[in-house]
Amino acid sequence: MKRASFFWGLVFMVLGGLLLLNNFAILRFDVWKLFWPMLVILLGVWVLWQSQYGGEALESESASIPLEGAGEAHISMHHGAGELRIAGGAAGDELISGTFDGGVQQSAKRSADRLDVTLKVPTQGFPFVVFPWFFGPGNRIRWDVDINPNIPISMEVHSGASDTRLDLTDTLVTGLEIHTGASATEVRLPAQVEHTRVKVEAGAASVKLQVPEGVAACLEVNGGLLDVDVNRTRFPREGKVYQSPDFDTAPYRVEIKVNAGAGSITVS
Repeated sequence: MKRASFFWGLVFMVLGGLLLLNNFAILRFDVWKLFWPMLVILLGVWVLWQSQYGGEALESESASIPLEGAGEAHISMHHGAGELRIAGGAAGDELISGTFDGGVQQSAKRSADRLDVTLKVPTQGFPFVVFPWFFGPGNRIRWDVDINPNIPISMEVHSGASDTRLDLTDTLVTGLEIHTGASATEVRLPAQVEHTRVKVEAGAASVKLQVPEGVAACLEVNGGLLDVDVNRTRFPREGKVYQSPDFDTAPYRVEIKVNAGAGSITVS
């Protein structure tokens, strides 16, 4: 991102200089009337440059967080824009392992038998953070993350304009919160957890939730312009709720609440 930092640093120095000259009446026209058109034009020049000559590949790094004997964990991921993949597959002595294109900032705190972990994308700077989709596949933030499949985990996933895939089939995830914007999200829910609670907060998004066979579900959907597609053979509708007939007695079950502005919700 050194090229981007230099380019946009130079742009703002020039624009700032013009505004300063305007304030001292050295320039006899209103620079503010040109400020935003100039900024948009320069952004267009940068995008065309990137499309022709490509951007610098984002740095990729491998990282892992040891379990340290913890019996349970809470994971908070702040991914932003790009691609995110999460699955069960970390080694027995690790809570998390993976590769992180774009880097990762991590913190871990032990409290009694619980390990609390936060993963964040390092600041990429302007204009990447505002217009991440302009910079091509070489510059997309991509995380491939494996979590420990052998201990109970609650998890929060925060994403923006992203393509998110979570395969939690073989994990012991007991709680999952997804906060996302304009994105496509697919989740395969745990197959052998006594009770998993799922909460989805989405903007203009496509959300697909797959409930494994043998797992009962209770689903509540609230939102605006939503296309809701639920497998009613498995989850008949009762008022505002879609629910398995054996939800109260099933050995494995998932409780799902979705709040979304627009888009599509699919549960199968």
